[in-house]
Amino acid sequence: MSRNQPPSVTSIQGPVHHDRHVSQDDGSTVQSRALAMSVHLFTASGALWALLTLDAIMSGDYRMAFLWMFVAMFVDSVDGPLARRLDVKRHASHIDGARLDDVIDYINYTFVPIVLLIHAGWLPDPAPLWAAFPLVASALAFSNTESKDTEDGFFLGFPSYWNVFAFYVVVLATAGSEWLVLLLMLAFSPLSVMPVRFVYPNRFDGMRWFFFGGGIVWIASILFAALQYPDTPRLFVQVSLVYPALYLGLPCGWTAIGPERYMSGRLGFPLLSNH
Repeated sequence: MSRNQPPSVTSIQGPVHHDRHVSQDDGSTVQSRALAMSVHLFTASGALWALLTLDAIMSGDYRMAFLWMFVAMFVDSVDGPLARRLDVKRHASHIDGARLDDVIDYINYTFVPIVLLIHAGWLPDPAPLWAAFPLVASALAFSNTESKDTEDGFFLGFPSYWNVFAFYVVVLATAGSEWLVLLLMLAFSPLSVMPVRFVYPNRFDGMRWFFFGGGIVWIASILFAALQYPDTPRLFVQVSLVYPALYLGLPCGWTAIGPERYMSGRLGFPLLSNH
């Protein structure tokens, strides 16, 4: 260094050490990035639960298949709130969490349950042909960029709960009802791509007492039923159908009473009102 050249800041202060705990891009800490990535890994674990479910199905162990399906549902029910709480869009933005969630959900909510229905013999021949209806419809639904109206808290189209459908079919259906199962499946399939609204439970502001309270009771009841399989008490399972039946009926309520009263949970009986 020339004697006439002023010393650099580095030569006086020593080498500059960047804080390893802070990202230079968005201020994310190493910890926040690690936590955000852990949520993505948690979501991606759904692929493992799907594989374990398929293994149980191929082994004919439907009870174990139900339990793995419940694990997948649990992961799906909590990864969204975790992602929002830990702000994964900011701290792990290179992974598209919504796309990852859709891929995993398609496998666990549609593909695996349809395999269960085929393996259990609840679809008449040619079973793969009939299975194509929910598989294709759900694929289109999961690819629909307008399928989730998150501002209102609604899905646009039937949210592909084929795992629930398969559970009730395997537990409740009796011999000779394969064609009835097929008719129900063909009836639900087009709803996936039709402009019919279904509630998005995690993001719907109205009637939380019903969706969370009733949902917890319902999940506990069908988990109990799955643990009892194949000796599940039929009446118990039939009663548990009340919750999904009401859930499916709520889109009609949106149309009948209007969005404001629907969102507030003030259902009432509008047809009897003088106003």
